[in-house]
Amino acid sequence: MCTSSGTGPPSRWRCASRTVACTSTRCPGKAGERFPGVAETRGEVKQPQFLKTGAMRPMRPTLDRLMESLRARTNRTVVALVLTAALVAGGAVTLLAQSQDDVVAWVNGEPITRDELYEEMVRYVGTQVLDEMILIKLVRQQAAQRGVEVSEDDVAAQLAAIEEDVGGPEQLKSVLQMYNMTYDDLKQQVNLNLLLRALVAPEIEVTEDEIRSYFDENRERLGQPEQVRARHILVETEEQAKELKERLEAGEDFAALAKEHSIDRGSAARGGDLGWFGRGVMVEPFEKAAFSLKPGEVSDPVQTDFGYHLILVEERREAREAVLDEETRSAIEEQLREEKLSQRIPEWLDELRSKADVEIRLGR
Repeated sequence: MCTSSGTGPPSRWRCASRTVACTSTRCPGKAGERFPGVAETRGEVKQPQFLKTGAMRPMRPTLDRLMESLRARTNRTVVALVLTAALVAGGAVTLLAQSQDDVVAWVNGEPITRDELYEEMVRYVGTQVLDEMILIKLVRQQAAQRGVEVSEDDVAAQLAAIEEDVGGPEQLKSVLQMYNMTYDDLKQQVNLNLLLRALVAPEIEVTEDEIRSYFDENRERLGQPEQVRARHILVETEEQAKELKERLEAGEDFAALAKEHSIDRGSAARGGDLGWFGRGVMVEPFEKAAFSLKPGEVSDPVQTDFGYHLILVEERREAREAVLDEETRSAIEEQLREEKLSQRIPEWLDELRSKADVEIRLGR
């Protein structure tokens, strides 16, 4: 568990054990503080973890991760058509289909029948699932009327990104099996979300005044602080660190030694790579050493609560003030466009539903 003794700066945060997720130098405090290996600037090393903010987590097959990846990789918005309830209902329907008995359970000699189970399913999730199915039908009808299509290449690209986000093909397979989803189900959901985006996105406009206003309000955050890109090797004793330093001075490869000897297994798999980070992110002794090094230099052993570190600084970036250049302008425009799209999609769906001729016959 990672805790704080108060409300001090990030360097004051500590972890109770070096075996937990906050593996070597960073601990979570306030929103936006990061762990080793979580990239945080443009031009960063691409990292395998799904979440790009907050703590680095081990991959695990969860529906939440799949659905969050689905949102982030298509609309980047909270889309109303994520079929969580449909998945739950689908699992129950699968169990019903597999059962050949009219009685699905006995409770102290009293039966629960298939019909009773079906009625409860309809009562609990039937209306929600039906509402989502109606919206899906309306979206596809609207796309057909307007001649809007999504290419197979776009769908394939999103599926590949989702697979990477959840930890690879085996993790994705586990998630889908857990919730009685097929790969085709996921493909259809991606297609639907891309289709919805294509229908609504043309309505979104971002003005020059909005871009400039956003820039002025976020000028400090948009600037680049002083940063270093570093690798490290974490060991338990100073003697181990000194021995590895001698091997490095003899010409051995830092990344190879990190993979073999570092007890920070998260970064060790990447040859000790921590990516880019600024001040106020690492614990104080680590930060002081890292920012004192020139590119290519390796530190002497640095002691922290986690053990002893050898730090290699590979690159440095000097601090610079934010400038509203084309790159920044484009990034701000995209951010504002996505925010507006996120707000507009639920409204657009409500409007679509209100104009449609829908007759509900469930329960009749």
